[in-house]
Order: sequence, then C-alpha cells, then structure tokens
Amino acid sequence: MTAVDWSAVFEAEARRRKVRPQPAWGSGVRLDPVVARSVRRFQRQPDELTAQDRRLVARLLETAGQARKSDVMSQLISDVLALGYYRALRDGTRDPVTVEVAARVFAGLERRLGYHVDRLRRQRIAASVKWRARAVLETGGVLVGHGRALRRLGVPWLAFVTDAWARFEQALVDVHRGPSVRPGPRVRARPRDLV
Repeated sequence: MTAVDWSAVFEAEARRRKVRPQPAWGSGVRLDPVVARSVRRFQRQPDELTAQDRRLVARLLETAGQARKSDVMSQLISDVLALGYYRALRDGTRDPVTVEVAARVFAGLERRLGYHVDRLRRQRIAASVKWRARAVLETGGVLVGHGRALRRLGVPWLAFVTDAWARFEQALVDVHRGPSVRPGPRVRARPRDLV
C-alpha cells in the first residue's frame, strides 16, 4: 500500500502556482451581479494563520495524537459543498477569467478533500448520524444563501444536493476503505529468453 505524502503534494502545487501565469485580469470579468454577491459571501473568513502555518499546526497536533476529529470532518463537509459551488461557477459562466479562477479553486479543493479523507482514515473516525445531519444542515445553508446564484449558473437545487451528497458519501467510503493499493508492473516468473 502506498500512502500519499500530502505535504509534498501541497509543496509541489505551491511551486507550480509560482510559475503558472495569472488569469487574464486585464480583459475584465463579466459576472452576473447575483453570482458576484454569492461568490463574495461564499469566501471563507480569513484566518489569523497562513495556510502553511495551519498545516504545520495541524501536522503537530496530528503527530501528537491531538487532532480534533470534528474539525477535520467539518472541513471535509465544507470542502464537499465548496466543490459543488465552484464546479457550478466554472461550468455555468461564460466569462473566461471566472472559468479559470473557479477551475483553479476547484482543483485545490479536490486536493484538500483527499487530504481530509486521508487524515480521517488515519484517525479511524467513523461517520455518525451526527455528521450526516450536519452535512444536510450545511447543504441547506448553502441553498438558502446561494440558491439563486446556483440557478443563474444553471444548477437546480436538487442537482446541487444530489451531487454534494454523492461526493460526501464517496468521501466516507474512501475513509473506511483505507489506502488504495496501486498496482505496479507485472513481473514474469521467468524471463522470456531463458529455458
């Protein structure tokens, strides 16, 4: 079994971001006003720590066995919902800058979701009814706060809920399944040219 070194994944992405060109900000951004207000509200509140500092603190607590499982599950739920939101923004707008930014955020959230799944797997957490209820409540909160923008982006509320729930349940399956075994090259018992 091969474990993923998440710090290496995040460091590689940070290096890639430094050399990747910025979106074409100079061309302007055409975004529906309802969607623009929704995006502004959907952003998370800035934390006192940088992302790198948060990872260091999380790694310290995790190594010490003090990581709070509820925080990790909350982050997983938030990221599942954010994935649905940013996918709707990426696929539902025609503005190229908005599409590029939403695609970058979406890719980052996918990496983080894998990281949260891996952390929960190592902590051997079991998803309870409480976590499913919390996921339902947070999904409802997104629909109340951003349902109008999602409709403007072409995503009906039922499609958003179905996608979010399927992604959440798949993440829970991945937590319980454990690290995947990555098959290597097939090795023959005897080389072809030997008798």
